[in-house]
Amino acid sequence: MNYSHWIKKTILNKQQLKKASHNSQSIQKKKINKEQLLSIRDLYKQQKWQQLITVSKRNRGLFQEYDQIRVQGRDINVGEAVLINSGDNHEDDYIGIIKQIVSIMVPRTNKYICLCNIQWYMRKSEVIKNHPKSNEWVSEQELFKTKHQEYILAQTIINKCNIITCNEYVELNEIESTIYFNRLSWDSEKQKFRGYEILQKFCLCRQPLNPDRKYIQCDSCKEWYHLECVGIIEEKIGNNNYFCQICQ
Repeated sequence: MNYSHWIKKTILNKQQLKKASHNSQSIQKKKINKEQLLSIRDLYKQQKWQQLITVSKRNRGLFQEYDQIRVQGRDINVGEAVLINSGDNHEDDYIGIIKQIVSIMVPRTNKYICLCNIQWYMRKSEVIKNHPKSNEWVSEQELFKTKHQEYILAQTIINKCNIITCNEYVELNEIESTIYFNRLSWDSEKQKFRGYEILQKFCLCRQPLNPDRKYIQCDSCKEWYHLECVGIIEEKIGNNNYFCQICQ
């Protein structure tokens, strides 16, 4: 990652940058003692990002905030959704929205630590552990917004992704692997969905819409049914009208 592409909220000209850099170094020499230096290094090694930010804010010139960062040649802004490396299996990479981008200068070095504050979204694989029945109506591309936020190292960000509404997702003709949709929140403490009660239910099984599954509409009552729930094989669907069991 090329940190030279960070864009500061306040853009300075060359003379101001030179002056700011000189003043910052002078302040560091005067105010940053050995104990503080060790504290910052220890917090970095222990990956205690929130404490690291708190310590760096106490020392003028160490902490700076940005609107944008460049990852693999692409500019990513605060407020955009990103994929975050979870390990070797990229199918299960984490997803979140960037709420803040900051850099912390390690005292008496030329090293910078770039951190992003992320608001997390849960994947299907994470929520069905507690709600196995939701496997039938939750899409593979569906995400669930949480209130949980935390700082991560910027270099763990892989790429941008898009989070749209369920209605927008259904209208897409082609769906890329980096396009997801969100319609519900996830309560991490109570381990349950928020807003499920207000979702429209379909079919005999009375489940919310799952864009991954095939539906057929009754030409009389206009209700939508899963093909498997009404015993219809997709290959045998013709141009004939369909009437559900209730309307027959």
